[in-house]
Amino acid sequence: MILIVHARERLAPHSLATAEEPHITGELVRSAKVLLESTEVESWMEHIEVLDDPPQNAPNRYGKKRPRIDIEFVTTGRGRRPRFLIEAKRLYRSDSVSEYFASGGLQMFVQGQYAAEWPSAGMLGYVQSATCATWLERLAAGLADRRIEVACGDAPEWEPVAWSDKGLETVRVSRHQRALRHLGQVEIFHLLLDFV
Repeated sequence: MILIVHARERLAPHSLATAEEPHITGELVRSAKVLLESTEVESWMEHIEVLDDPPQNAPNRYGKKRPRIDIEFVTTGRGRRPRFLIEAKRLYRSDSVSEYFASGGLQMFVQGQYAAEWPSAGMLGYVQSATCATWLERLAAGLADRRIEVACGDAPEWEPVAWSDKGLETVRVSRHQRALRHLGQVEIFHLLLDFV
């Protein structure tokens, strides 16, 4: 998430105030790649690759029918390569909260279509109206209304993440029991980015 915040800092966010989600995601990934290949790269970033819209392997879905995650971070090196997958949604109209939590949003993680073998993943909210604070409240209320639908169970919901880095005050975490019990729980980090 920190890399996404740094990538956004290198953009002109107001120029994306009405852009579609793939456009914004593409610009964030482009900016992240430039940062990763620059002399400003921090040591923890040296073994990270960022991918834009890569297809995901899913049961009984092949070729072009495979679901596509918006952003995938891959730790490079020998052996198994840990991944962090992120789904992004625009927050700009009255039904944005429903889209955020629906079958093409958070439900992709709960149903095991995305990040089935990883313990955590991310959701990005591209704020294109109102403020990040307003959307944090709307999403918190939306999550509370959908506790059963998004399989929160008794887990604490929508907790602030105690990261001190600049730009991460809009990060929240939620925990969800995946539909296939053997996959276990998934921890979702939610980050809102201001494009107003």
